[in-house]
Amino acid sequence: MSEGTPLDVRLIPAPERGLWRLGKAKDPLKYNQISPEDDSRSGGNRWSLVSYGTLYCASELDGCFAEALAPFRVDPALRAIIGDDWHEPYYMPPGDLPQDWRTRHALVRLQPAKEARFLDVDDDHTLRTLTQELKAELECLDVDALAPEHVRGPDRRVTRQISAWAIAQRTAEQDRLIHGIAYRSRFAMRQCWAVFSDVDLEEVERQPIWPETEGLRTVASGYGLTIR
Repeated sequence: MSEGTPLDVRLIPAPERGLWRLGKAKDPLKYNQISPEDDSRSGGNRWSLVSYGTLYCASELDGCFAEALAPFRVDPALRAIIGDDWHEPYYMPPGDLPQDWRTRHALVRLQPAKEARFLDVDDDHTLRTLTQELKAELECLDVDALAPEHVRGPDRRVTRQISAWAIAQRTAEQDRLIHGIAYRSRFAMRQCWAVFSDVDLEEVERQPIWPETEGLRTVASGYGLTIR
């Protein structure tokens, strides 16, 4: 339980230097929302809801790249099968990161308000509390007790229930108690943050993405990608 709140969960602040956001260059701070049709489906972004926007960030640059570049990975077996067939001038080889991907994206460092607190869903006590708080909702999803595999699992209906609960927590004065979700990435457990749309954020800096940008080559190498 975090000091100063009535919630029996762990709430943590953002890093002192703020959060990194990787987004489209034209609008890097565009919040993600899902459609009402997607709300009942198991897919979609992990913490996004219909009624609130969510901004996905990471503590470090490599966390941003780990999440964003995951779709570009090519299974080694598949690469061996299709590699020779793609050696044509009009086809990009598998595992290549096109230059226009870099130019179409930008990095922004954001500073949440100092009082902002994020629900730590990797904390065991938090998961036990959420299991009790969401007992009826989880039973409908065949979940008896929340565990890390649910938080990082493919059924996003479970994580959306956690987001909805977090957003609903208010003080007696109707101020927000929880400003977002702190969670570990599925990719090397990097620290990530889902920030709710009514949280004050100060933009500290903005920068383009170059081949030598910190963290980009490390993640690309780990994924077997070639940067153009």
